[in-house]
This record gives sequence, structure tokens and C-alpha cells, in this order.
Amino acid sequence: MRRASLILLAVLVLPACGSGGNSTTVTTTVSQTVTVAAPPPTTDGSATQPATLTTEKPSFDPDDVEGQLDIRDLNAKRTGDLLAVSLTTYEPWSSNVLVGPAPNQAGLNRLVILYDVNLDGVPDYRGKIVFVGGTLSLYITGQGQAFEPVPVERPTNMTAQYAHPADVLFPSGSSKKDIQIQARSFYNGQQDKAPDDGMWLGVPYNP
Repeated sequence: MRRASLILLAVLVLPACGSGGNSTTVTTTVSQTVTVAAPPPTTDGSATQPATLTTEKPSFDPDDVEGQLDIRDLNAKRTGDLLAVSLTTYEPWSSNVLVGPAPNQAGLNRLVILYDVNLDGVPDYRGKIVFVGGTLSLYITGQGQAFEPVPVERPTNMTAQYAHPADVLFPSGSSKKDIQIQARSFYNGQQDKAPDDGMWLGVPYNP
């Protein structure tokens, strides 16, 4: 497996926002971001148009599971090739809740960020937030690559945020493309998703 390095850049402070949706279109929204609306199928089952981006009002992921890792907000923003992500829960939690046995090995409690870089609804990369060696870090793997860890900041005891270059997610082409992400948490057997409906949060490319 080829290893590539991620160059850590300054973490952007992101406004609070959230996610929500329905069964036919993506209604998950964030401030200053957009959501991906899936194209309607034709009678033969094919999509009539590529995925489009629509602006929505901010909303929140519901308080719907037990435990400390019930996700409230998922926020992401692209500025050129810098991708900044922030996740907030309803309850406070200590970083050692996410202790793992080794780097890139999550424990029983997990926070995971999924990246879909070609908008096909299938994760291309998976980022695990793991507390190991006294440090909270994001470990991204996928497409035959394993990147160096990205430090995760804790501005509050309910928030985790990080930033990293987005061009590493496009090793063989231009990074000037929209992407979409999901967050999933696992705490004492309870699983939560953001967006809540299992759809994706659209993160448009901004020069």
C-alpha cells in the first residue's frame, strides 16, 4: 500500500449548522454550503441528469440515539484545495472515548468520516478519528492509499474539527470538483448517521 503525506494547514473556524433530509432529495444543509440532489430516474432506471447542487436553510441532525456520540451538526467547507470539517455532538465527550489499540485502528467507540469524491453515492475514502498515544488524529485510507494522520482539534468538549488538502483525494486528476461526505458514530452499540437519512452532505469546490 503506497503512503502519501498530508500537509496540515490551519483549521478554519466553521459556523454551526446541521443536516436533515427526506426520501427523495437531500435536504441536509449547512451554512455557506449546499446539498446534493439526486437526479430522478427515467423509466429505464437511468439518471436523466448529473447530480445537481441546491442551496438549503440550515437544520440539525435530530437527538435520536443514546450516548455521547449522538451527532448534532456536520459542517464542511472547501476553500481552494483546503477542506475543513467540523462535527458537533449533543453530549460532551472526552477524546479518550475514541481510544484505539494502534494508529488507524479504531476501538469499540468510533467517529468515521466517509468521502465520496465522484458523487456516485459510494465511499471512496474513509477517515477514522482515533485517540492513540495521547493524540486525537484523523486517519484516511482508500483507493490503495493510507495518508499520514491529520491532527484533530477540540475547540469545545462537544466538537471535533480538522482541515487537510483536498487534492490528495484526486491522485490522478483535477481536484476542482465537488465532493460529498457523511459522518457515522458508534457508541456502546448505538449508531448514528449524519445526514440522518443516510444521504450525503454536498461540499462544493470554491476557488
